[in-house]
Amino acid sequence: MDNTATQLHGDLSLDTCDLEPIHTPGRIQPFGALLAGPSDLSKIEYCSANVAEYLGIEPQVLLGSAFSKAIGEQITHDLRNLASISTARTQRERLGRYTLDAGDFEIYLHVNPQNQSVVEFERAPTETPSHRKAPIDEMRKYLASAGSRDSIEKMLDACVVGLGALTGYDRVLAYRYAENGDGEVVAEMRSGAATSFLGLRYPAWDVPEQARALQIKNPLRMLTDVAQDPVPVLAYDKKLPPLDMSLAHLRGISPIHVEYLSNMGVGATLTIGLVVDGRLWGMFACHHLSPRVIGSDVRIAVELFGQMVSLLIKQRMDISETRRRHKAAEARERILAETDANTDFLHSFQSLAPILAEVIECDGLAVTYEGKTLIHGSAPSHDAIAGISRYDDTQEDVILGIENLTQSDLVNGAELGASAGALLIRATAAYPMQLMFFRDEKIRSLNWAGKPEKKLDAGPLGPRITPRGSFDAYVESQRGFGNPWTASELAAAREIQILLTQIAAKGERVQLMRHQDLVTHQRQQDLMIAELNHRVKNILALIRSLSRQAKSSSASLESYALALEQRISALAAAHDLAVSNSMNGVSLRSVLETELQPFLTDDASQVLLTGPKIGLRADVAPIIALVMHEIVSNAVKYGALSTPDGIVRVQWSVSDDMLKLSWKELGGPPVEEPTRHGFGRSLVEKAITYEFDGHAVLSFAPGGVTFSFELPGENLVDLEAETEVKLVGSVGVIEMAASDKSALLVEDNVVLAMDMVETLTHLGTSNVETASTVEAGMKLAKKGGFDFAVLDMNLRGVVSFSIAEHLIEAGVPFIFVTGYGSSIELPETLRQVPILTKPVDEGTLSRCIEKLLQ
Repeated sequence: MDNTATQLHGDLSLDTCDLEPIHTPGRIQPFGALLAGPSDLSKIEYCSANVAEYLGIEPQVLLGSAFSKAIGEQITHDLRNLASISTARTQRERLGRYTLDAGDFEIYLHVNPQNQSVVEFERAPTETPSHRKAPIDEMRKYLASAGSRDSIEKMLDACVVGLGALTGYDRVLAYRYAENGDGEVVAEMRSGAATSFLGLRYPAWDVPEQARALQIKNPLRMLTDVAQDPVPVLAYDKKLPPLDMSLAHLRGISPIHVEYLSNMGVGATLTIGLVVDGRLWGMFACHHLSPRVIGSDVRIAVELFGQMVSLLIKQRMDISETRRRHKAAEARERILAETDANTDFLHSFQSLAPILAEVIECDGLAVTYEGKTLIHGSAPSHDAIAGISRYDDTQEDVILGIENLTQSDLVNGAELGASAGALLIRATAAYPMQLMFFRDEKIRSLNWAGKPEKKLDAGPLGPRITPRGSFDAYVESQRGFGNPWTASELAAAREIQILLTQIAAKGERVQLMRHQDLVTHQRQQDLMIAELNHRVKNILALIRSLSRQAKSSSASLESYALALEQRISALAAAHDLAVSNSMNGVSLRSVLETELQPFLTDDASQVLLTGPKIGLRADVAPIIALVMHEIVSNAVKYGALSTPDGIVRVQWSVSDDMLKLSWKELGGPPVEEPTRHGFGRSLVEKAITYEFDGHAVLSFAPGGVTFSFELPGENLVDLEAETEVKLVGSVGVIEMAASDKSALLVEDNVVLAMDMVETLTHLGTSNVETASTVEAGMKLAKKGGFDFAVLDMNLRGVVSFSIAEHLIEAGVPFIFVTGYGSSIELPETLRQVPILTKPVDEGTLSRCIEKLLQ
């Protein structure tokens, strides 16, 4: 495989540089070892050539053998369970620390797009001294410092300092991408030995398209030694395709990139992509002048740091856009106040144009309407304006920003004067009226890191683009450009579109009435924008608090991440309801139904909701959603919703200007008051009292948990209608093999059980009842009423054969699933039962169930 990858690199030319297969390099970095094979880990099809250093077994012995022979049955079983979790297909998951013959190792797994399990081994670090803070604690400190800054620029200055302290690299750069793909170093931290790259610009082709796409998919990338000898990845069969290692931290580095870094004088790197709205906004690039390896705990903290900084950047951009829209809305109201139904906007244009120029900075404006053109300030010739106005005349709703008119085919050589850039605004209801903003030419001085030119040379890997050998500043002057139109200015242009619509609506009485409706609607929208801006600030403060509290009450990084993710999901659901219902408040019933969706069956047999139509204020709903999330989570884990026989009764009413809600659990396991007082319980007992001057009582009675609260009426609003909660699902191309059937699922892992219930529902199953132990599974099996069953073969060390024997006697067909492969010896009576090995994909399960039911 390794020589194939080299051949691919050697074939790169000026036209194919972006096609370099960096996700399948055929080699890994030497700070770890790798095994890979089918997702069920039945056979080792790939291994790194250095695997003997880690497992004590030569590659030729490992290739083609079972994973269990190389790393043992238990680790293989644990890996199969990890491969069954859906997130293993989108990120590298840590299995944990294990002791093998060659020492202590950290083991990781992900499932690649070819449905192959890729397992990585890294030597476990020595234990951290107790007096040193954990990397996640350090990360929180630096994130808090960055989050307190009032601009993106200042925030990035704080980020590079924090990353430098956290990782120990000699130089940390914050790198931001322009719209055309060029990048610029906008913040820097460096040691005295490292040269400065601050302010330097890099052409778009320095980071090829496939590298950008891969950084969105896997934001973290580490190169431990630029001068390293890469380790080949060997394949069991030469016909096997190259192994996709997109999510692997060990993935080998492109020789072209290695040469590029060598030219920079860099010995090791760590990069963290900043992804905003699904696009690569920029990245942090950490450079070390000598080889450097950082441990997994630091890498996880750094990856989380990058994700949180991406959210902070998004928040700052949204605030900037909201402020600009507010300014535009104020200008719109001023202009409308100075005109009336009998005033022609064109006749008032010269006096109104300065108001528009305050909204979007410009050197001149023009308005065109039915062959008439009016100009204010510096603008191009009438011929040029006419050419711009003819842009895609099939579209009546247009916002078009042009940075360089000389490069546009709209003006066709017409006289531009001092103008270089233009912003065209066209609104459907106002067309053919069009408004244009113009900016004069600004000669740019761009500080490039080396001369930005593509040059085809005979490099070490053959004729191709050779990375630049010099990164000394190269200053280039660019002509013909105006200052670019920013995202917040384009958002303000949307407000001006509304202005054009409102102006056009003033011509006739009917149009005037329409204008009044638009004004009313826009005022409501302005209020909503202000409210949402307030909510964004509050929710970020709340997430920061949740992060701190979840950390203090979590036993491990994994449990901390899971708790934080679940609580943020609860908040997101509440905010979705708030946004969907605009400014009218959030339905209390909708908050409850969102949290209880999996248990709201058609016959309402497990969850009973009773109460009138009540709305919560939009700023109140997130806290109520968090409280109910904790109550529901407790019921699912330990209470009435942990067993099919359990019942939850929720009742609410309003009396004496007070909302009163009661939650009561019946039929669940016996209840004992927890000895541990965690963050979730504190939130339930204190949040409503502290936030809203309400009252809350949580009781752990032996027969079931009860919870009640009272909320003052000032936190409630009137609702016109209940918000509808929609369940979203897709069956895709999989057959509805279990349509309208009832199923019994016995699985001891809650995450796998949840995934399997979702899969069975996708296949059409109308009812799925679950159990996690042999006793509970036997109880459900004896109750009956199932068309088929899915049994985990091993339930916490006890085989489920007794359940299987009972199902055979009852005539109920079933399937075994197992993480141990076929290593368990089956009794004679069960040897004809179908066995599926974890992870089970939806298509395989569908076909198996179809045969089973036939």
